[in-house]
Amino acid sequence: MEIKDRYYKEIVKNINDKIYSITSSHRSIINKAVGDLVRGGGKRLRPVMMFVSASFGNYDREKLLDLGAGLELLHMASLIHDDIIDDADIRRGNKTAQSKFGKNTAVFIGDFLLSRTFSIFSVHLDNKMLQKMNKIVRLICEGEIEQAEKKFDFNINTRDYLKRIRRKTALFFGFATYLGAYVSDIRGVRLNTLYKLGLEIGMAFQIQDDILDFTGKESKTGKALGRDLKAGVVTLPVIYFLEDNVYRQKYDKLISGEKITEKEIDLLIEDVKKSDSIEKSRKFLKKFIYRVEKHLDNLPDNRAKKRMKKIVNFQIDRNY
Repeated sequence: MEIKDRYYKEIVKNINDKIYSITSSHRSIINKAVGDLVRGGGKRLRPVMMFVSASFGNYDREKLLDLGAGLELLHMASLIHDDIIDDADIRRGNKTAQSKFGKNTAVFIGDFLLSRTFSIFSVHLDNKMLQKMNKIVRLICEGEIEQAEKKFDFNINTRDYLKRIRRKTALFFGFATYLGAYVSDIRGVRLNTLYKLGLEIGMAFQIQDDILDFTGKESKTGKALGRDLKAGVVTLPVIYFLEDNVYRQKYDKLISGEKITEKEIDLLIEDVKKSDSIEKSRKFLKKFIYRVEKHLDNLPDNRAKKRMKKIVNFQIDRNY
């Protein structure tokens, strides 16, 4: 499934072209790595949401293309670093940078992308926005560190989960919508509304991702099902699953912190998929979709709003 919209596709193409231009290097490995990331797909939701938010104000298209590329490069850098931490061989059906070029080189490729990101932002953003961006990056890093610290911690609750995904995912979406609005001279209540809209879309996006980790098609998601759980990341379906006393007793060794084998993890994945925890997670997701719709109601009825609704509908219906 994809967002079938000429406006969306044009932005994605222009962002991809800008990424190639900004990251062009005399080091062929960097060019190959960036090419792999761009050709590997990705929805480019963050820069597209930034563009749509900017459409509620007066925007400079060339500036937005630069900033959109910067957002995506920041995201790509985080993916490279995530794959190194997870020792992942495949992402979106393709070999990862760390698998293809080695961990040491992959670290520097990720750092190179970060340097290009900050170069773009320092040209186009005022000090207030640079400080906000730095805060967002810091909180994202703290969220990732917290996730790493709590690997295979099956005692986390829904509140812990929401706090984590807000930092590691939702804040980035919120920054994208805020950025587009801010550089388009939107201020006050509307700026705040667009920021909150991005946050809630980000929360919904991550919850949907965590559901798809158990229910998606590997050919579409580009990764093996249950990959998060195998890496020790406890997500919403697992939290709901272990709230059932029957399953909690069956997997008592998880709760007590005993080491679990790969075979037992595979069994847990199958049990989660067959339980009602998936449906409970979908119902929980609807709460965030409702919040998104309420924020959309507070925006003027125009083409930008229709485009944002299309993104939301894509989020609800996507299967990868």
